[in-house]
Amino acid sequence: MIDKIICEKCGAEMLPIDPNKPVGMTCPNCGWGWATTYIDPEQEDDTVYVVSLSEGNIATRAAIKAVSKITSKNFIQAKRIIENSPVDIYTGNAVEVKDVLQLLESLSLAYGVTPEFPYSQNQEGTDTENIRRDDSDN
Repeated sequence: MIDKIICEKCGAEMLPIDPNKPVGMTCPNCGWGWATTYIDPEQEDDTVYVVSLSEGNIATRAAIKAVSKITSKNFIQAKRIIENSPVDIYTGNAVEVKDVLQLLESLSLAYGVTPEFPYSQNQEGTDTENIRRDDSDN
């Protein structure tokens, strides 16, 4: 839930200048407001990205739950998706895909993104292939 932003001049609730982009707020009561010239590149990106689950992932309970959430499939279908990878599991814009990737990475699930995703969460920054870490080697 987003907190209400209150006008510091009159105390009324501020409204976004553009409801589709976080560019600023304005007060409908007194007209005071603020704006920014910086817009996050992810917000401006109209590219449609496809997230694919790579093969080799293990169908743990957490992985099944995550794939179920991402694909809006039930747990049985989500388990089959993991077992039958590689398979496309999500299509969306940069903001949506970033959220999906954060979920996959939090579980160390291997994935790919097409076209190359420039906002990668990987430490390398430009790789779009996340290789699942195997902690059993340590």
